[in-house]
Amino acid sequence: MEHNHYLDPTMSIMMPAHRKIDVHMKRLLEANDITNIRPCKNIHLCEVQAGGLDKIGCIPRDCRNFIDDWRRFRLGVGDAEAIRKLFARLYHRDIIFFHLIDIDDEGRLRNVLWIHPRSRAAYKYFNDVVSFDTTYLVNGYEMPFGAFI
Repeated sequence: MEHNHYLDPTMSIMMPAHRKIDVHMKRLLEANDITNIRPCKNIHLCEVQAGGLDKIGCIPRDCRNFIDDWRRFRLGVGDAEAIRKLFARLYHRDIIFFHLIDIDDEGRLRNVLWIHPRSRAAYKYFNDVVSFDTTYLVNGYEMPFGAFI
């Protein structure tokens, strides 16, 4: 099949296989979003810092999608404390309830693990393996896979 138009190598950025938001740009988009910079200004700042739209490695829609996804998965103020309080209440109701909360040096929630007594009872009854993927819908954020067997 022949092309009926001139192929411009500079337009390869439009092809999904060539578009990627690097780690530095992700952190910049996140930081600007935290400071309440609107997405259009946030993306424009990235363009200016990179030296032009053709040098950022993606199209503005990719940046907008990243910001939207990041907002959806970001904890709000007090959310980590609310999780801790919920787990404390569940533990006081039933000492078989187990939980671990991992917090980084800056006090941000990194990992959460909980085992509900009903899950333990179901495992004893069925004697079966339970496995789940913690990266569902977040593979773009390079989060680790967790299997519980």
